[in-house]
Amino acid sequence: MSMGFIFGPVPSRRLGLSLGINIIPFKTCSYNCIYCEVGKTTDLTVERKSFFNIEDIKKEFRETIDKVGYIDFVTFSGSGEPTLNKDLGELIRFVKSFKKYKTAVLTNGSLLFKEDVRADLLDADVVIPSLDSVVEKSFKKINMPHKDLSIQKITEGIIQFSKEFKNEIWLEILFAKGVNDSEDDIDALCEVLKQIKPARIQIGTVDRPPAYTTAKKLSNEEMMDIYVYMSSKVGNIDIIGSFNKENDAFYDNIERSVIKMINIRPCSKSELKETFGVDDRKIEEIIDKLIKESKAYKQKFGSKTFIVGNRSVSNL
Repeated sequence: MSMGFIFGPVPSRRLGLSLGINIIPFKTCSYNCIYCEVGKTTDLTVERKSFFNIEDIKKEFRETIDKVGYIDFVTFSGSGEPTLNKDLGELIRFVKSFKKYKTAVLTNGSLLFKEDVRADLLDADVVIPSLDSVVEKSFKKINMPHKDLSIQKITEGIIQFSKEFKNEIWLEILFAKGVNDSEDDIDALCEVLKQIKPARIQIGTVDRPPAYTTAKKLSNEEMMDIYVYMSSKVGNIDIIGSFNKENDAFYDNIERSVIKMINIRPCSKSELKETFGVDDRKIEEIIDKLIKESKAYKQKFGSKTFIVGNRSVSNL
């Protein structure tokens, strides 16, 4: 089912079955991200406006919602940056007035330093901001922001929003090869993530034709390295996109990734199981193999047993 403002429902790995509301004209955004699958930004702006007659959006929602069947979320997203629409808060409250739909907002997070934007988002159930880099040079290279935006201002806004918002923040990071995937970039991101404390951190790489050819995809192995490293620093990392825990490539890399993980810090069996999403038998097999090859050993601390890496033989 597809109409003017309402689209879907569409299946989403993050949000289940999602009914979208597009409240922004095509490619009106505060960023011109090199990886954007929608295309290059044609109206680069930070000015909030009422782009459409809000009553038209409400009318279409009323006429559509009873025809779509079950949905998990009503999601504000689409072909631009939804927080540029100054009617966003009223529209979220309008959807919430139906008393049976959870709302999510997909945002690039660039305008959260504005008090009115943060206030508009407070009634949403889930807000999913992007934060691809907190290093100014990398930020400008990957997101190509409006001239009035700085990563310091944006980061401070997201941190402030995390203190005010009572529901869940799921933060999304997209890595482009050679742009924002350096160790310095990732370390700086992790320090900011510790301040934001999002309920989920979702990482991915270029997965569809991008707006600019400079946006290159990371390999599965490179994504796994980032996944393991960030998991050791901040935890609660999930890989989104074509590379996920259901792919054979994930399982092919588990042993190597366990070695990396336990050489960063000692891990319990249950921690490894949860991190890599596999069963007890698989983790036991890997641990036993690594111990036999002298690449790991068990160490007790209190009542817990940890798996510790032997860095001298890990061949990392």
